[in-house]
Amino acid sequence: MSLVAASLAAPQAPGLAAQSRRQQQQQPRGRAAALVVRAADAPKLSGGLTTTNSSLLGPKPNLGSPSLGGGPSLGPKLSTGRPQVSLDDVPLKSGVEVDYSKLRDLLKEGKWREAEDETREVLIQAAGKGAVKRGWVYFSEIKFIPVDDMRTLDELWKAASGGKFGYSVQREIWLQNRKQWPKFFKAIDWVVGENNVYRKWPAEFNYSADAPKGHLPLTNALRGTRLFEAIMEHEAYNKTAPTMGGSSGSSSNGASQPGWLNK
Repeated sequence: MSLVAASLAAPQAPGLAAQSRRQQQQQPRGRAAALVVRAADAPKLSGGLTTTNSSLLGPKPNLGSPSLGGGPSLGPKLSTGRPQVSLDDVPLKSGVEVDYSKLRDLLKEGKWREAEDETREVLIQAAGKGAVKRGWVYFSEIKFIPVDDMRTLDELWKAASGGKFGYSVQREIWLQNRKQWPKFFKAIDWVVGENNVYRKWPAEFNYSADAPKGHLPLTNALRGTRLFEAIMEHEAYNKTAPTMGGSSGSSSNGASQPGWLNK
């Protein structure tokens, strides 16, 4: 047996033992000793897990206590979403004198299918005389549509849907899917089945507020994605947009279309 073990095992004299106990009682308790809590003394759940109502530093304060302000809450909950904008608050700006009041009214009435058709119509008008004459828009014409017009379209759809629909919403999802069209179309529910078959237009699309985020407005992508890509990359959505009602910067790009686009 080692000397240490022997000393621990040896009985102490009565006088020495009493003196040792008095010295221990007179010693101040350290910070660590004051924080020690026996696990057996802590409240437990039926499963044997220690509850979180007590801590080493004492019981957690009751946030509903009158001493802390009186009431079950410390204040109103902060909203993490974007501020809701009313349709009536969206300025109907246009750099090419397109009237967006009909689109606003259709969205206000919840006529999503009719609003989708009107969106396509005003986009053709904003693209210029050539697009109006042929009845559809070239992908190369999109970049000449004024910023004001593209933002008006987007803000109307976002205001009507609580931020669920709109071109900028679609762009955000497109970027989240790293501009991979199959994943993007699946995310906004434009394809069906294991083979991701494009939905039949117009019957198979969802024209309601219950549609998935980014489902509306529609853009024809059956013959390719260049038109849709041009919309997603338009400077109205590709750059930080100012608040509605403020200056939107230059919107003169609609007047700089090359002549061949208007033939």
